[in-house]
Amino acid sequence: MSHLPWKPIRLRNLEQQIDQAFDELIHGQWGLAGPSGVWQPDIDIYETTDSYFVEADVPGVPPEEIHVEVDQYSLAISGTRRSGCVEKSAQGVCIERRKGSFYRRFSLDQAIDPHHVKRETQSGTLILKIPKLKQK
Repeated sequence: MSHLPWKPIRLRNLEQQIDQAFDELIHGQWGLAGPSGVWQPDIDIYETTDSYFVEADVPGVPPEEIHVEVDQYSLAISGTRRSGCVEKSAQGVCIERRKGSFYRRFSLDQAIDPHHVKRETQSGTLILKIPKLKQK
């Protein structure tokens, strides 16, 4: 009988995956929110030795409608994508794009510097660079 190598997992990662699974169950992929309700942008988080990098797909959300909250060990991103036809008298024939408010919160493994977050938006993607605090 062979033994599998033990690989420790990051508890915060596991916690986030469980939270996301429940959020998707309640709000997302099974259509319970419908086309006008809660939607959740796809978000990727990367890290280097000195920073976290966040990329969030937020097409159709004006930059001024995206709110970022950062504290020492967590990041929250929220915003609103409004409904969209420029012709106000038009009636929907096929409505697939979700709209409404979203809120995502992530726990981070290392303390971060909330005062030096760099933010930009490119082609519907929010990009954040969040420096880690130096460990003593």
